[in-house]
Order: sequence, then C-alpha cells, then structure tokens
Amino acid sequence: MQKTKISWADMTWNPVTGCLHGCPYCYARKIAERFKGSKAWPQGFEPMIHNERSADPLKMKKPQTIFVCSMADLFGEWVPGNWIDNIMESCKTAPWHTYVFLTKNPARYFKLGGDILQRDNFWFGTSETGEYIRNPNTEIIKRLPAKNTFISFEPLLGDPGQLDLTGIKQVIIGAQTNPDKCAGLGAVLKICEAADRAGAKVFMKDSLAGRWPDRELRRELCWSVNK
Repeated sequence: MQKTKISWADMTWNPVTGCLHGCPYCYARKIAERFKGSKAWPQGFEPMIHNERSADPLKMKKPQTIFVCSMADLFGEWVPGNWIDNIMESCKTAPWHTYVFLTKNPARYFKLGGDILQRDNFWFGTSETGEYIRNPNTEIIKRLPAKNTFISFEPLLGDPGQLDLTGIKQVIIGAQTNPDKCAGLGAVLKICEAADRAGAKVFMKDSLAGRWPDRELRRELCWSVNK
C-alpha cells in the first residue's frame, strides 16, 4: 500500500501487477520494464499476484480511498478468477475503506456477486479514450447492476461523440502525460454536458490544468479523499 499522487485517491494497492492490453500510452508498463527483476517487479509487466500484500487494507486503520491495482487490470481476461475472489475478500475484511476499481474489460464485473456490486464503498469503473465513438465499454458499464459506477476518460485522446451517461455517478477526465496529448476543449465539454444531463459528478485531473486559462477545473467527487 502506497500513498499516491493520483488526485482522486489516497492510496494505491497492487496485490496484482501486470497487464496484457499493450496500450501504447501505459505508464505502468514503462515503470515495470525499467525495474524488471527487482523485488517489486520480478517478472516485469507479466501479470502476477502478490499474496503477501493481501492483508494491507486491514493494516491501514484510518479510512482511505484506495485505487485497487493501479499497476494492473484486475479484470483482464487473463486474470484467474480466484485472484479476483481473493482480493474482494481482502476488501471486505476492511469495510471502512473506499475501494475504486478500473478496467478496460467491464464485462467481467458481471461475474461478481450482488453482495459486492451493491456495496456502498465499492466503485466500479471503466476506461475510455474518446477515440472510438460508440465504444462498447460505456454501454456495458451502464448495464452493470452496481450501486456505484464511473467512467475515466483518461487519457482523453479523441472526440467521444454523443454520449448518454445515464446511470453513471462519476466521470473523471485527464490528459496523457509524457508525452503530453489531449483532445480539444470541445471533447471535454461534450463529456461534461453528458455528465450534467445524467446527474454525474465531474472530476478533472491536474493534467488538464492551464490548457484553457479562462476555465477552472471541475473537482467534484462522489467519494472523499484525505489530501
């Protein structure tokens, strides 16, 4: 468990690391390959479970908002079901925390039990880049019978087209960094307008700061952070 500079979370927890999506903008892969062979990254970015980290939430007594598997896609098709089950059980042992999950494969959320999907302190999200109009992930997450759902438009690289975010509670928007890339203001405004129609909150990450000097960042969050 580590403190994080991610502005919408307090801590990151990575009981599983690695990913096979191969996204060209992935910051985690760069870190993993740089430190391949170390204690933290013995297999580089190949998916693996770290059982020694499973009790970390229980050790943290002060309530935190925890981004689960910031250095992995926990719900990728390659992840064994028992890995996911073990992590969910660990989360349930420390219910005073808020757990935030993010995946490019939201269809796998449907395999979680209703007890998990309906928890007040669990947030289930999917990633979009805005490059492909009618990306199915948005429609999939909207159908999820979960209490709390969100969409992260990060990195926002293109125009998302007309969006219907009905049922979504939270939207996060961010640019790509290193190298710096972001869609224009029009794309951001489309997302904000769709969120407002749906009654969703909008949180703009620091990576958008200063791009449009006459506009302030919207920093609305459904969950709390201790920063």
